[in-house]
Amino acid sequence: MSAPSLLFRAARPMPRHALSRRCPGVSVIVGISGASQRGLATKAVQAAVAAPSQGSPARQFDLPPPSSKNPKPKDGGTIASVFASLSGEGEAILPERFAELKRSIIRSPQRAQLLKKAFSEVLVSLDSELNKVIQHGNRLIPQIQYPGNEAVNLPVHKWLDAEQLREVKKRGSVIVKGVIPEQTALAWKEHIRDYVRANPSTRGFPDDNPQVFELYWSQAQLAARSHPSFLATSRAFLSLFHAPAQKAPSSSASTQPPTSLTASTSIPLTYADRLRIRLPGDSAFALGPHIDGGGIERWECPSFRGCWSKVLGPSEGGDFDVHQSQRLAWEEHDSWSLGPNGERLSARTDMYDGPGQCGVFRPWQGWLSMSRTAPSEGTLKVLPLLKETTAYIVLRPFFKSIMQPGDVAAKNADGSWSSAYLSPENWKLDTESSDFPGCTLGRNIELNENTHPHLKLDRSMLSIPEVGPGDVALWHCDLVHAVEAQHTGAPGKDSSVMYIPAIPLTKMNAQYVASQANAFRAGIPPSDFPGGAGETSFVGRGKPEEVKGEEARAAMGLGPIPIRKDMGHAELELVREANALFANAAKS
Repeated sequence: MSAPSLLFRAARPMPRHALSRRCPGVSVIVGISGASQRGLATKAVQAAVAAPSQGSPARQFDLPPPSSKNPKPKDGGTIASVFASLSGEGEAILPERFAELKRSIIRSPQRAQLLKKAFSEVLVSLDSELNKVIQHGNRLIPQIQYPGNEAVNLPVHKWLDAEQLREVKKRGSVIVKGVIPEQTALAWKEHIRDYVRANPSTRGFPDDNPQVFELYWSQAQLAARSHPSFLATSRAFLSLFHAPAQKAPSSSASTQPPTSLTASTSIPLTYADRLRIRLPGDSAFALGPHIDGGGIERWECPSFRGCWSKVLGPSEGGDFDVHQSQRLAWEEHDSWSLGPNGERLSARTDMYDGPGQCGVFRPWQGWLSMSRTAPSEGTLKVLPLLKETTAYIVLRPFFKSIMQPGDVAAKNADGSWSSAYLSPENWKLDTESSDFPGCTLGRNIELNENTHPHLKLDRSMLSIPEVGPGDVALWHCDLVHAVEAQHTGAPGKDSSVMYIPAIPLTKMNAQYVASQANAFRAGIPPSDFPGGAGETSFVGRGKPEEVKGEEARAAMGLGPIPIRKDMGHAELELVREANALFANAAKS
């Protein structure tokens, strides 16, 4: 059987003049660039992430991100390789060196007292906010209508009202309705089914009845990733991430930032991922609450740990003067910052080379729906509260319960944790154990009622509202999310998505995309995913020459990123380096 050839021309490409004036204020070159530079002191903001605030020593990251030009191939497998729960493994006991890591972070009795105070404050605030989440349910998850290609080229705050913008930032998630025409999305799903039928060796999870397919290079996936409306949506929501200079005008900017600490959110790249066609009755793909993009790395990698400086305190440069700093200002943690010194751009998310560990800076995870799917039909679940849950998860490894979980007083009659067990008074500092709850080396963080009892996961994890074919769901890289344990929909009512995140141009991302482009040319899985022959010999596999459009080809590393006249120096250097990476990969 042959898979049908399918040429996708789903939407009118955006005119070149629209691309050249895209999103004033959306471009972030570790500060602000593009059209928004014209009214600003551009040199003062371009270097904001690379340069520390006034009076702060320059940060040296001792775990720089590895080059992704020649990544080590991973063993074969499926999505079950990524999660301990799907593979049947339990939570592992971490080596003793992680107890030392805790002590090195705490460092002093003064820091210990500040952490204890911060943890107590977080628990009180978390409880209050989670009660609101539970009370209001998934109505809290923002939903907006895709405004059309012309409108979406405006800054994102021009097509979101102020309240919607606040809610997107607070909830860390959004559903964008109508990004792709419904019939186009449905046609893509049918083409994928034909592709699988034409290639019966397609791997997936579970083995006996695949629902999540190890496919990356079908023509339908290529068409979705390269669709102008999806790229425009990615660009718009990437603009919510900012450099410190955009909120801290006093940031020093005496030097040009290196390209490794430069980002352009106005230039989205493409990250190839899997797809899901989940059938009614399935309970195998029961992926519980988790956070992707690094597990233990969030504490072990100094760059990653620097993202939590408002929660844990500064990583370097001496300890607090307890007389001057009476508390940690955890509530000032900004989930939308690239980090006080660009930590988001240099954070290692895959120190242990685990299968499926993401090797790029991926601010927004996301998928494109290919079905009409309501709650209870195998859809996405999120915990729509970003700041408080992040602070809690970051602080959680440093505390343990005084009361034993098996104590009578620890549980209510219905089996839920008692108020006495959850009370701040029941939690003491833990500097002796190597426990980082939910973490296993080389895996993502997985959370449950035992590892993170204060999150009330049985009630706070909310199924997203109904989505239709062509709708896009996006969620922040730090957001707790899950997949419904069972698809209880009517027979024949599949729950189908293509996983497509939104990632910006950075040096690390460009290195990965260059490598990914070569995987595409060969038909093998991208280096972040379980390896093997992949789709090398598949009938009807998509080919690089089938990707049309300058922006789409650049996003996939198949062609150069266009140079705009309004690019600042930092963005220009980054684009030139990326284009060199893409060109060299094509020759290799």
